[in-house]
Amino acid sequence: MKKTLKAWKKELQHHLDKELLPFWLDRLWDEEHGGFLTQWDKDGKDSGVDEKSMLAHFRSIYSLSLAALHGHDHDGRCQSLATKGVHFAIEHYWDEKYGGLYWLFDRKNNVLIDQKITYGHSFVIYALSTYTLAFGDPIGLEYAERVFDLLQVYVVDTNYGGYWTMLNRNWSLCGPGSGGGDRKTLDIHMHLMEAFTALYQASGKEIHRRKLLEIITQIDEKILHPEFKTGIPMFWEDWTIAPHIKFDIIWGWDRFEGEDG
Repeated sequence: MKKTLKAWKKELQHHLDKELLPFWLDRLWDEEHGGFLTQWDKDGKDSGVDEKSMLAHFRSIYSLSLAALHGHDHDGRCQSLATKGVHFAIEHYWDEKYGGLYWLFDRKNNVLIDQKITYGHSFVIYALSTYTLAFGDPIGLEYAERVFDLLQVYVVDTNYGGYWTMLNRNWSLCGPGSGGGDRKTLDIHMHLMEAFTALYQASGKEIHRRKLLEIITQIDEKILHPEFKTGIPMFWEDWTIAPHIKFDIIWGWDRFEGEDG
């Protein structure tokens, strides 16, 4: 017998409230060093991997905040853990000299990669804006706006428009090719659109609305294929199409290829 939408909704809510959220709420926080752990084995036990990432950290904050925003924080644990995550990141992952957040850390939260990756910073804005929408903590919006302002100063291409992808710690562009400093990508602009949407919802500021509309226009006019309306992955500075290559620093794909032999 086919399930009705109501039955599917009930089952999915059960999985979310009774299984999925409790799994992460019980395991995310590193009780020894602070911050969020990133990998567990098939039995849900800490794998011992000596790595923490800015990206995973803020995606976790986003997920906890979104769950609460939609009424799934029944005992306040999502808010408690998201708040710990936000304040920990500001204290340990924020670059006090140049602004922005480092990319990768070891288990003790020592910086392993100090580059400023636009993809990661899009999720910082997205997560912190959603966190403020969910819980009303002004520090989330404060740092979301600080990251937004840094992107406008250092990451926007003032000649041709759009946003660069890979930058060094001091916000200078990385090298060309696999360094990623000479390319603009669909990936970056898509996630910045999400981030700016949440930021405008949280702030209501005209500058955030204007930059959101600007990036939507860039996606429509520069990134979508003129005939097929599919996304083109990579571009040169002037928006001519560039070969799709793998960067030295990536956030998925085959990043852990070969670890198991």
